[in-house]
Amino acid sequence: MYVTDKFRLRQSVGIVHHDDTVEFFCANTREILKIRTPFPNIIGLLNLFNGQNTIDDIVDLYGNIEKSQLVKLVIFLNQNNILIQQNILYPKDILDKEYRLINLLEDYFSNTQSVMNAFYQLQQSKVMIVGLGAVGSMIAVYLAKNGVCNFVFVDNDIVDSSNLHRQYYFEHQIGLSKSQSLYNELKNINSNIQVNIINRLLSEDFFDDFNVEEISLIINCADEPSVDVTSRIIAQYAMKNHIPHIVGGGYNLHLTLIGQSIIPFKTACFECFNVALKNLNQIELKNVKKLHRENRKLGSFSPLSGIASTLASLDAFKILIGRDDLLQQANKRIEFNLKDHRFNVIDIEKNPDCKWCQSDER
Repeated sequence: MYVTDKFRLRQSVGIVHHDDTVEFFCANTREILKIRTPFPNIIGLLNLFNGQNTIDDIVDLYGNIEKSQLVKLVIFLNQNNILIQQNILYPKDILDKEYRLINLLEDYFSNTQSVMNAFYQLQQSKVMIVGLGAVGSMIAVYLAKNGVCNFVFVDNDIVDSSNLHRQYYFEHQIGLSKSQSLYNELKNINSNIQVNIINRLLSEDFFDDFNVEEISLIINCADEPSVDVTSRIIAQYAMKNHIPHIVGGGYNLHLTLIGQSIIPFKTACFECFNVALKNLNQIELKNVKKLHRENRKLGSFSPLSGIASTLASLDAFKILIGRDDLLQQANKRIEFNLKDHRFNVIDIEKNPDCKWCQSDER
């Protein structure tokens, strides 16, 4: 850090001064930071950080303050997301339209240049969503509302009246393609959105026929023939091509599965989870016989599907802006239980003996 650097208070930060204590409240992250300070007019000092004054300017304006003390304070407040370094100004047209998104992005970066880089990264990324049901359709909407402009939709289904209570489709779309209907809805959110539609089920040979280039992230929300089968197909391709991928999760009776987020060769992979969960299931399901029933139909509750889609979207957002160090669903098996309103979490660490994780050829 240089004394010529310019800093300002983040828009999301509120400040309360109590005698010799200052309390910072970060509205976006709901975090509180308290510090003791000897400065008698700390609020006046903090207001000088407006993005225009340098540290030298503030020393001259404030008076009776040592530069070394101020530098230490600035470093501390920058590291704790109170001050942000303003090394570029945001373009006015973007700030006018996307100020809430910019405000949110500031919580993930220490300077305004990095914020704009992340903003453009969201626009330029390409997300493949496999399965456009209750979870997949909502993930697409959430990501579109957060700046993602390029999608690949994989789904061959049509909109049915039974979908409307939990999926992002409407009565006038019944009988129409889910992929095309959702594309039309996203265009209403952002006219710049582009979608490559692939109208077919995910099969073992899918990626032989559709080797889509420059995919930033794959999110699996397909459960036909089962989520285990589709997740394995996607994970094998994603690991081979070093593509981050998320198991979208979903709602089944009183439990909502929060699917895992995987960064190839960095976090626990699909096979790490498979081995770990198989060992757990052998213990829990020992001597349990499964009752087979044909054409079994389950109920569903849209707010619980929403939990899975919302949390998957949050991790997707972090991956796309380059902050996979902050993922919530990496290395974890998570279920939300409606009966007791609790998240049940099982840690699944990266397996050092995993045959998939050891196959990195880069």
